[in-house]
Amino acid sequence: MERKLVAILAADVVGYSGMMCDDEEGTLATLATCRTIIDGCIESAGGRIFGSAGDSVLAEFHSSVAAVRTALEMQHRLTAQNADLSENSRMVFRIGVNLGDVVSDGDNLLGDGVNVASRLEALAPPGGICISRQVAEQIAGKLDEGFASAGLKGLKNIPTPLEVFVWPATAARSIRMQPKYVRWAAAIALGATLAIAAFWYSHTLSSASKLPTGARIALVPFKNLSAELGDTYFSDGLSRDINALLARFSNLFVIAPEAMLAFRDDTGCEDLRKKLGADFILRGTVQRSTDQLRVTTTLTDAKSCRQLTSPGPFDVDLNAERLLEVQLDIARKVASAIGSSDAPLFKSAIAQEIRNKAPDSLDAYECVFLSFWFYQTFTIEDHRIARDCLLRTVEAEPDYSLAWSRLAYNFLESKKRQLDTQPDWSEQARRAANKALEADRENPDAYYALAIHSRMVGESTDIFRNYAQRAIDLNPNDSWILADLGIFLAYSGEWEAGETWITRARELNPQLHPGYGNAFHLHAIVRGDYDEALAEIAGMGGARRPMNMASTAAALALNGELDAARNLVNELRKEFPEAIKDPLAPFRARDMPKDLIEKLREGLNLAGLVV
Repeated sequence: MERKLVAILAADVVGYSGMMCDDEEGTLATLATCRTIIDGCIESAGGRIFGSAGDSVLAEFHSSVAAVRTALEMQHRLTAQNADLSENSRMVFRIGVNLGDVVSDGDNLLGDGVNVASRLEALAPPGGICISRQVAEQIAGKLDEGFASAGLKGLKNIPTPLEVFVWPATAARSIRMQPKYVRWAAAIALGATLAIAAFWYSHTLSSASKLPTGARIALVPFKNLSAELGDTYFSDGLSRDINALLARFSNLFVIAPEAMLAFRDDTGCEDLRKKLGADFILRGTVQRSTDQLRVTTTLTDAKSCRQLTSPGPFDVDLNAERLLEVQLDIARKVASAIGSSDAPLFKSAIAQEIRNKAPDSLDAYECVFLSFWFYQTFTIEDHRIARDCLLRTVEAEPDYSLAWSRLAYNFLESKKRQLDTQPDWSEQARRAANKALEADRENPDAYYALAIHSRMVGESTDIFRNYAQRAIDLNPNDSWILADLGIFLAYSGEWEAGETWITRARELNPQLHPGYGNAFHLHAIVRGDYDEALAEIAGMGGARRPMNMASTAAALALNGELDAARNLVNELRKEFPEAIKDPLAPFRARDMPKDLIEKLREGLNLAGLVV
């Protein structure tokens, strides 16, 4: 893996989710026209696009001057394009440009250099450009158009505030007035001691305690157990990578690394809980020899001080040429195992304590946490409790993006699982997901919800892929989202592509729920490989949900095992009397391919269940 210093351009459409909601086909057509302009500008300037999902574009340039000149040309040409369109059809972009260090990962680029560019883009005014101070210094006197300083700004998940510059210059004042708690952050960045950093964090935590947050994760810098003290750079780098990747999960609040520097690796869980408000503590060790590397992790529930199921250990045959690749791979797997929505922390003592409270006494984040409990039980009671709690939360905290996206999930699950489905479930799910994006344009859960919704209402696979790729680009390490999007892509008829995403999720998280094997099970039925279909369902533990029982009965019958198929149909009739009335409903609700549904119908008819 190669490190290099490059200029990064990040661009995104203003209000894209709302435009898609109003007119999907028209919006996609306009976006295609805009992308022709954008791609042409980047290519002619010698830039390279390395990220392009939905409405976003990421490109690298060898010089800041080329990147900013391209950004200006893009905005001028897009403005001219909009002049010929009606007001509702116009597509306006924000652009951010940063000069920073990045790491090559195949054709992709990773690192703070990319993250800062994305944060600058979010700060830019509609139709404008926001650049970092380093870029401003590089372009000084070299371009005809000027940028004005908007002062120091605190950027999401970037520990040190940055001075930013804005075009057009007239927009600088409005950017400068945006509250970002810069004075506290700047004081720390200018040289506060470690003790002051810890005090500041605690003070900030208490003063903002009424704001909704995710489960608070304290990552204690990993301990180097190697004989060579020089190997500390690897353990420090691994800690930083894991911290940065965890920060991309919208359901987590990752305590800033600066706050953690004041604590030793042997600081007790009770101290970390009291001083930093930590809910969970992640520790680790790194031991390296000439050609071997071992990384261990320990995830602790800070309330009970009990150890939860932890990622790893990771044992690697090492050579120096792939050290950075190994570091990033381990970081991804650790982050996925901790942050994904089916992770152990959602089954912890804290989760159990929340579950035992009266629902109407829960605060905002507790309601969000409760919504994950449904995936442990799949009961109609837990579904209703979570929905009602989330509805109260978004009414009280209308800017709480995660609560809105969890509410969107809830309405989608009600339809998928035929649990107290509301007549307006589709409108409610779409509205909640769009509200989530209004509050936070970088909430991957909201794009995930829109992707799933698009499939459930029979929209095109292109629309699904647009939302799905945006969710994955924002957080490629959430194995749960990756697997769920994969299974819906498979259900759309793109079986192999969906299976590829699920396989990637399994690589990230070996403890991934076995239910995602259903894509492989159903694909085998479509292919007529019924032995393989039955082997896949066996690998899922038999799967006693109505949907799985129906498909298994069909596979048994189509495989000539009629007695076993009829026995399973009788069990389905006894255990799920409502589901037996229309056993193909869950497949239609997911808009699965007609050839699959016809195969299932044929098999169930053979098993004595006329559908």
